[in-house]
Amino acid sequence: MAKKIVKQKAVKKDDNIFNYVIDAFVFLTLCLFPLFVTDRYHNILRSKYYFYIGSVVLLSIALAIAGILNPSKIESYFSNFHRRGFLKKFSVTDWALITFLIIAALSTILSDYVYESFWGNEGRYSGLFLLCLYGAAYFGVTRFGKFRRWYLDAFLVFSMLVCLFGISDYFLMDLLKFKVSMVEAEKFMFTSTIGNINTYTALLGMIVAVTAILYGTEKEKKRIRFYYVCMIIGFFAIITGISDNAYLSLAALFGLAPLYLFKDKCGIRRYLVIIATFFSVIQCIDWINISMTGRVLEIDSVFRIIVNYSGLLYIVIGLWLVTALAYLLEYKTKKNKAISDYKESIGGKVRIIWLIIIFIIICIGVFLLLDVNVNGNAERYGVISKYLLLNDDWGTHRGYIWRNAMESFQAFSPFKKLFGFGPDTFGIVLLNKTKDNVYRELFDNAHNEYLHYLITVGILGLAAYLTFLVSFVVRCIRTGRNNPCVIAAMMAVVCYSTQAFVNLNLPIATPVMWLMLTLGVLGCSDNGQVKDVGNRR
Repeated sequence: MAKKIVKQKAVKKDDNIFNYVIDAFVFLTLCLFPLFVTDRYHNILRSKYYFYIGSVVLLSIALAIAGILNPSKIESYFSNFHRRGFLKKFSVTDWALITFLIIAALSTILSDYVYESFWGNEGRYSGLFLLCLYGAAYFGVTRFGKFRRWYLDAFLVFSMLVCLFGISDYFLMDLLKFKVSMVEAEKFMFTSTIGNINTYTALLGMIVAVTAILYGTEKEKKRIRFYYVCMIIGFFAIITGISDNAYLSLAALFGLAPLYLFKDKCGIRRYLVIIATFFSVIQCIDWINISMTGRVLEIDSVFRIIVNYSGLLYIVIGLWLVTALAYLLEYKTKKNKAISDYKESIGGKVRIIWLIIIFIIICIGVFLLLDVNVNGNAERYGVISKYLLLNDDWGTHRGYIWRNAMESFQAFSPFKKLFGFGPDTFGIVLLNKTKDNVYRELFDNAHNEYLHYLITVGILGLAAYLTFLVSFVVRCIRTGRNNPCVIAAMMAVVCYSTQAFVNLNLPIATPVMWLMLTLGVLGCSDNGQVKDVGNRR
């Protein structure tokens, strides 16, 4: 008996050492990485790239040392690696990632530009080397970590600094003095400690997703207040980020969150609060713009359409009245019924109705796109026509980039169509085709993550990456649906993946997405259960 107790203590000690290593890596990536800057915006991409390299290298070295000093955990893990059980050791998500990395490696080896494919130095440093770092971090954390609730809380605390710096930039304060030496016409394009506003709002989409899901599911009053305050700040930051890609993240959040939150009446009430708060923030920003004209950047994105709507204030008032009515009905129902008879849970009918609504909205969107682009009826839709008309000028010349990218892909050999031109060699592919273009710009990225992967790692690489993402979402829904932290991490990945249709894959926001995905997988595992996620009030 005594020997068994000593052995259990030794195993626990081993677990603690590995957990501390994972804790440190998560803290570095989720909390310090977004804030890390060395020379303002002049080398922000390179600075964060090297910071992430250092974090993964430290993780690998620390895990190796922990394994040498305390080998029992590694021995117990590999002791089950027999032929019959080998495949069961890896999930579909694991295999999809392994396949993706193998295809990326083959694409690099067979590329005409091996050096550039490996390092990504002719693009945005997203070559094979960085992809391997993502993979190493994924397997290191999922194999030796334990999900902790404070991961997401700490992420939000430090992310509020990113948000507040960004909001201060909207008020032309430049608290960090990052824009002192910048050209006046480009100052609005960079903000906070992230840099380009598109990358900034990509990160904010994940922040807002985490806050909304945790607020919508939390039971403890102090945490509810904390998440609500973070959500308000997040909404202010993402709207004042003045980037159009933000609306894709928000559309994914507002459209898909109810499929999880509407499992009970509390979730419906919280969702009403979330929506009412969002429109209230837009109204507040509108008032700020009016009262501080010339002292703020002003909205210059799709949110302008909402701000310019004359009935916005009535929408805000109406939403809060509906929300108040929902809480009043809950109070009266509880008062009139015995506590034992009161039920918060509801059937699946509400979520089915919401799915039908989503389907109808998608159908309307498809109809609008066809009517504008096929039937040529752009004039019918006024200010929104510029978002519907897909030509070369669409999305700050994204239409031009995508058209030339697809024409280049069609000219690929069958082999290159399968394996691509090499990771992050998009700029090399389009260099000659787009030289002397009317926009006088250099295109080294597709501004569409999926199209970028299609060109660089081919059909097989893109298929593996999509399988990786989809299998992760399916796994979270199946095994992590009772854990709000898992769903919060999953929703962060979904919001990032949605805006990725019009955005860049950069080692600034993308490492955070990969870690959110990793934590979601970790939370789904047996050793990743998070406590205190019970009934809500």
